[in-house]
Amino acid sequence: MSSSSPSPPFVVNFYAPQNGSADVLGRKLNTILAWPDDRLEWSHDYIQILFPLPERSAFNLSAPVVDERVFSAFRSSSEHQARLREALSRMLKFYGFNLIPRAEGEESRYKVRKGSNFPEASPNWVNHFDHNHLRITRIIRSCRVLGLEDEAMAFHEALKTVAQENQGVFSQKSLMYWQRAAERPLYLAPEDDKDEGKGKGFLYRHEEMREEAARAGDSP
Repeated sequence: MSSSSPSPPFVVNFYAPQNGSADVLGRKLNTILAWPDDRLEWSHDYIQILFPLPERSAFNLSAPVVDERVFSAFRSSSEHQARLREALSRMLKFYGFNLIPRAEGEESRYKVRKGSNFPEASPNWVNHFDHNHLRITRIIRSCRVLGLEDEAMAFHEALKTVAQENQGVFSQKSLMYWQRAAERPLYLAPEDDKDEGKGKGFLYRHEEMREEAARAGDSP
């Protein structure tokens, strides 16, 4: 009796470099990335697919969840990370930013800078209590979990600059969530007020291994 390995999780197939699968609405990654900005603004059921989290979405119950298989698949595949970077670049463009690789020898590999469309794009989200603030938290956390740590940190740095330029525009809660998404250990979600990381399984083990590698002087 022959046995076969289980099929890859949906989001791994969705982000497949060649001929990625479609979601339940028949949309492929390239289809969504080609949407105009106005559709990215008013459509609310794609962001959870483009940027999955270890936590189940309260807004889209069919959205994928990052489990250990998804985590390992993305972190072991530069091709999947490249496709995720394309999704990040598209959303950054939507917010008025550009993702730029840093020059060789600089501390981080990427930086995020305002694009030429920032004056037109920023009113969509540089305001009080906008739904894009939740999206931004998700994007930062998802990118970090799936291996785009440098890109996520660069995005957060750009957000801090915008916040400094627009004092009082963003709520303290949004700023706190962005910082938590960018800086916390991966097992700890932005909305978690208590550190109960040992219940988070594979993400907790990942952080333990990273700390051990750092103590040993190796790359995390």
